[in-house]
Amino acid sequence: MVEQIMNGLRYDTEKSTLIATSKDGAKHLFQTKNKRFFLYFERPGQSTVAPYLEAISASRAKKEYGSMPKQVVPWNKAFGDKILEA
Repeated sequence: MVEQIMNGLRYDTEKSTLIATSKDGAKHLFQTKNKRFFLYFERPGQSTVAPYLEAISASRAKKEYGSMPKQVVPWNKAFGDKILEA
């Protein structure tokens, strides 16, 4: 469990839903119960940096989701958007 308070809001990996994970498993996209998004960097690139969280916007969450091959939650459930044909 990783928990961090950012801008007066508590982000907690244990109380949030895992949405997607990077190929190497070092970065995870989570959604809180209040529909906020954050990234959990499990193994940051610099070995001296401890695992940490980063709050992100919904638009960035959509970009991160699209770049992560291990998508746990379908797009429409994660973002509430209807998927349109190209």
